[in-house]
Amino acid sequence: ETCLDCGHECLSAVQSAVPICIAAGFEYTEALVGCVQKLLVLFNQCKTCLSSLVCCVTDSCDFCDCNCNHLLRFDAPVSSPAVQQHSWLFNGECQFAFIGTPDCEDCDGKQAYKSVNCSKEVYLHYHDYILDGRWVITEGLDDDDTLAVLRNKGDGLDDEECPEKETFSWEFRSQRS
Repeated sequence: ETCLDCGHECLSAVQSAVPICIAAGFEYTEALVGCVQKLLVLFNQCKTCLSSLVCCVTDSCDFCDCNCNHLLRFDAPVSSPAVQQHSWLFNGECQFAFIGTPDCEDCDGKQAYKSVNCSKEVYLHYHDYILDGRWVITEGLDDDDTLAVLRNKGDGLDDEECPEKETFSWEFRSQRS
């Protein structure tokens, strides 16, 4: 399954525009006008494809239909070190409810979740940095991953919209010294 959605209409439009635009590159005549006309047709027939390309690259809900869940729960094997050290987080009742895009330091308008029915009040939120970003679970919305109970560094490119769709492994902070 791919996020790129380009159909036959778009491919045909590209195939018909390429020769005209190549010819326009060699001469400044009506071929240039033909190229511009073909590109306008191309844009209309490839609008879905271009939108899906932007969506694939950015994974931003500004461009994509993200379908993020608004109630999340963490799960791990009972024997995992994360469950052993942070059992409250993996309690079947502990969930994270979507609270919107609050104003917080380094969040840059990204989505945030607040714990519900957990023995600790924490936030699951995305921190965006210049070169990368990451999902973190912290006690405060302004806290970064140095204070995180759990974090997911992701790839920094297309992981800021839905924590449940993150493909990178989650890391937990050990309580052991």
